[in-house]
Amino acid sequence: MSFKYIFILIIISFIISVVYLFGYRKNVKLMKEIAQALEKSLKPKDQLYTYLGGVLGFSADYKVEGFKKITANLRLIPRQSALYLPFMFLTSGKDSLQILFWLNKPAKEEFHIIKKSPLNLHKPKIFNRDKLKKETIKFNNNEFEILYENEPYNKKLMKFIESIDLEYFNHLAITTENNIVYVNLISYGFDNKKLEKLVTTFKELSLKLFT
Repeated sequence: MSFKYIFILIIISFIISVVYLFGYRKNVKLMKEIAQALEKSLKPKDQLYTYLGGVLGFSADYKVEGFKKITANLRLIPRQSALYLPFMFLTSGKDSLQILFWLNKPAKEEFHIIKKSPLNLHKPKIFNRDKLKKETIKFNNNEFEILYENEPYNKKLMKFIESIDLEYFNHLAITTENNIVYVNLISYGFDNKKLEKLVTTFKELSLKLFT
């Protein structure tokens, strides 16, 4: 093997190592900060974390007053993988934080509000979509799809959505099957203070609607 090819292999190996090191540290930092933001906003009596694939995120269970429980699922893009980076830019890959507020009282109707994205890359799967009424609205330079049964929550929830920072917002749902308020937030990296404020607001909304 010529020196030229050996040199190329050394450069490639160096790039992969550097990407792994920086990506690994970035994901570890994000996981710690997001866990701290969730605990500050939810104020749990107890919590349990299960880490996924080293630095790819975690699942968490929180015991919080006013709820049966609250669960969170964090999925981070594999920043430590140099091979993934080109696909991340092509597919608009983002970190995802799902929070489920398990309610003490039954939800009356199903409701979804989904922030539309270019090419619908982050459009959630809703299995009974065809059975729900549908509206599309625009405000603050964003377009939203609303799915509902009989409009019990529409006005309250729309006022709420209009009042929050929409930078991370992707999907809010109320489901009757398990009586859950579901929130999906996406970003290339969450700001700790913004996330803490947003999660606190969703927690207060869930308590206000169902207590």
